[in-house]
Amino acid sequence: MYGELSIENKNIDDLVLLRSDGTPTYNLACVVDDVEMKITHVIRGNEHIANTYKQILIYKTLEKPVPQFAHLPLILSMDRAKISKRFGATSVTDYREQGFLPETVVNFLALLGWSPKDEREIMTHAELVREFTIENVHQANAVFDLQKLEWMNGEYIRQKSGEELYDLARPFMLKSGLITETEYTSQHGRILRILGLLQERCRKLVDFAENSSYFFKPDFDYEPKVARKLFNPETANRLAAIKEEYQSLDGFSKEETEAVLRMLAESLHLKPSELIHPIRLAVTGISTGPPLFDILEILGREEVVRRLE
Repeated sequence: MYGELSIENKNIDDLVLLRSDGTPTYNLACVVDDVEMKITHVIRGNEHIANTYKQILIYKTLEKPVPQFAHLPLILSMDRAKISKRFGATSVTDYREQGFLPETVVNFLALLGWSPKDEREIMTHAELVREFTIENVHQANAVFDLQKLEWMNGEYIRQKSGEELYDLARPFMLKSGLITETEYTSQHGRILRILGLLQERCRKLVDFAENSSYFFKPDFDYEPKVARKLFNPETANRLAAIKEEYQSLDGFSKEETEAVLRMLAESLHLKPSELIHPIRLAVTGISTGPPLFDILEILGREEVVRRLE
């Protein structure tokens, strides 16, 4: 990526090989280790370019083959500080525990300092292997953008089939305490519907557990600010009216619950949203989320009526 680099010997400072206690310095130890390991290619950060000149001299002095050297741009945080073991680094385990997919991480890391000719951002492992060339790695330092990583992970999550998502989400759902292993297995169809409903909105696998609690926990806190705005005597009367309508329905499909709500809104001279928002808050505790009528269908008539009381 930098091409062939050279420096005049007079610009290389005196090379210390051994410390006063007899232990080798980094440059000598690095060369000896690579010689013993029969290393043929060294790829590392561009902050080592100055060391590379010194190490090549040591290789030649020892009459050992000089490896091919390549220097990558550094990875910086969003505030342009260098990410290192001492500052800003996150372990692979942390990303796994948040629910980042392996294919996402590989894709994301490959694009730090490199990009395909057509500027694609979502690439399969096979495409990366086929198209990646170290010669096309950029010289400019790369920025580790966590928001982009989350966006990319969401794209990969949306590509998963229902069964794939069911298996991937299992450890996160169980760890959350929302559902037991036995329940997760016995409620297979219901879990598939819940995960599918949330799939477009989740960027990490842990999001499925965090965003689905109201499907499993009937008792929850309401968003305080929204509750103060929506819950009042007038709203209570409207919720009582929709509860009665839902109790009298023959079925409880999303089409039926929506049709009844719209008819009730028309008879009360209300906009449908004036019923939808308080109903959503009453049955989920939150003001935003997947389509309300899909939620009602999954919860079922008995549970919806109970939550509307």
